Amino acid sequence: MNKAFTLWILSLVTVFGVVAAAGQTEKPAPPAAEKTADPPDAEKKPKYEAHFYFTNETLSRNFGTWRTASVYVQRKFADKQIVWANYRISDRNGTRDQEFVGGFYKPLANKWAVTGEGMYSPTYRFVGKFSVMGEVEKVLPKGYVAHFGTRFTKYTTVAATTGYGMIEKYWGNNRAAYTLYVTKLSNAGTAPTHRLQFNHYYGERVNTFGFAVSYGKEHESLGPTLGILRSQTWSLSFSAKHWLTDKFGVSIDGTLHRQGNIYYRRGLTFGVRYRF
Repeated sequence: MNKAFTLWILSLVTVFGVVAAAGQTEKPAPPAAEKTADPPDAEKKPKYEAHFYFTNETLSRNFGTWRTASVYVQRKFADKQIVWANYRISDRNGTRDQEFVGGFYKPLANKWAVTGEGMYSPTYRFVGKFSVMGEVEKVLPKGYVAHFGTRFTKYTTVAATTGYGMIEKYWGNNRAAYTLYVTKLSNAGTAPTHRLQFNHYYGERVNTFGFAVSYGKEHESLGPTLGILRSQTWSLSFSAKHWLTDKFGVSIDGTLHRQGNIYYRRGLTFGVRYRF
């Protein structure tokens, strides 16, 4: 990691510390288990959460190292509505991008809900220039939850539209989910991807650990030199989130990803979370 990027990371840590100290006080919207199954005293819980995440990924075949750092803040309302904002900076072998993200989750009548999110990048070297996402959610009988959504992303030379459907099943302290993604580039064909997930929840603070398996075809933006490539992929990942106290928690995520015959990517994400 070069000196400038190190200084930037330290400044983010400083900002996070200021937020935490000022609030004496938690990544994108929390899982459905947290949104649809709050205990009766939910109104007594902290309304805000702040997160800091840092990801380090190493690529095989001398493709270098990718690093990402982000600061995320969300506000949860008494009616379970959530709004959030996220600032993210990414470094891929010295090429950097910034992203500003904002979104909301809104419960509706009859166990329906909608989610919306937008992203803007002033740099857009390998991330999109902007993206918009919309999703509809329906809580079904017997612990099932269905999601349908779409995301449009505009890159420098092409646009990508992704439609997806997900079905979740909750039983006891467990969750399983299957998601089908289908992405269409404006100058190429479609790329379907399948994702299977399992999570186990434990403790009064809704701690969780789980794993996921993905496989299919995927578009990956590799910057202005290589452009956006479509290739056969698979990935394995694990995640764990644990609240050490009612206000302070940590998380860790690991990923092994194969991008066709181009490279393997191994990543580790560490996060800290604070409620206030």
